[in-house]
Order: sequence, then structure tokens, then C-alpha cells
Amino acid sequence: MKKKFLTAQRMTFIAVFAALICVCSWIAIPNPLAAGVPFTLQTFAIILAGLMLTPAEAGLVSLVYILLGVVGLPIFSGFRTLYTNLFSPTGGYIIGFFIAPFLISLCLSFFKRIISNSSTNSAKQKVILFVTRIVIAIVLGILIIDIPGVIVLKIVTGMDFGAAIIAGAVSFLPTDIFKCVLAAIIAGALDIPLSKLRAC
Repeated sequence: MKKKFLTAQRMTFIAVFAALICVCSWIAIPNPLAAGVPFTLQTFAIILAGLMLTPAEAGLVSLVYILLGVVGLPIFSGFRTLYTNLFSPTGGYIIGFFIAPFLISLCLSFFKRIISNSSTNSAKQKVILFVTRIVIAIVLGILIIDIPGVIVLKIVTGMDFGAAIIAGAVSFLPTDIFKCVLAAIIAGALDIPLSKLRAC
């Protein structure tokens, strides 16, 4: 018998992470170095979803999050809706939020297979996997989110690309790296419990 794709367990994972992203988007602190782009925990939740879920689940989390915005719920930073946020200086980040979880999960799944098939012992594999999570989160996660974010910030505000990169990416880099490392630590700590839960 073919196993159902959208099981109750999977739907629960998707709902929990979609809710987490919504809540984290509401936690916003103004950034004096950026033109209308605040500090939020949204990036943390997006990257955590990519590190903990399968590619399919991560992609569906993004889809659910965007669909909640499409129906007009105020789930973005500053309790704004998709329509008020999309054409604001922060609009480009929504594009990154949509594709980042899936690509992070897909990339991590690829490296997980390589690491698990390697001849190194389990202790070394855990260390390598932890470092891999951090690298993927920082390199892939931040780039995917920041590139469209900077482009839209430049278009909406009219600033040059150099200023847009500083305001929309560089000024957030220290906190973004911290959020990536924190997400990697949490994902690593919950990896075994989550695997056991999936096996039930």
C-alpha cells in the first residue's frame, strides 16, 4: 500500500513551522542602518525550517506562509499583510523567504547522504554534519534571502547598489550569522528526537 504523503504528522510539522515563522516575523526591532528594514527573527525561523524538515515539508511551509499572506493575514514584520509588505523596502525578502527553506533542506539532504555514506566514525560525522548545517545556513540561507531583498530595496528606495547592499545585507550580517548558528545548534540538538518521532 502506498504511503500517504500528507500524513497527520507531516501536516503538524508544517503547521508548527508556519506558525513559528509568523510569530518570529512579528518580533521586529528597527535597524538605524537600514532604510525601513528591521531586525526580525523571521530569518531564524525560515532557516530552522530548512535545517529540520525534509525538502517537501520545507517547501510546503513556505507555501502555507505565503498563502496566509495572500488571504490578507498580517503575518509579516510590523503586522503588515503581503500586499502592504510586497511593495515596501522589505518586499524582496519575501521572495527569499519563499524559496530558502526548500533549497536549504535540499542541499542539507544531499550532504547528509554523503556524510552518512562516508567511512568516518559516528562522532566525526556528527561534527561534520554540525559544521555543514552552519555553512549551508550562512552561505545558502543568507544569500537566498538577501539577494532579492537588496534588489527590491534598491528599486523601492532609489539608492545605489552599494548603499542597498550595506543597508539591506551587510548591516544585518552579524545578527544573521548568529541566527544561523543558533538554528544549526537547535536543529542538531533536535535531530535524534525528530528522527525518533518520524519513526513512530
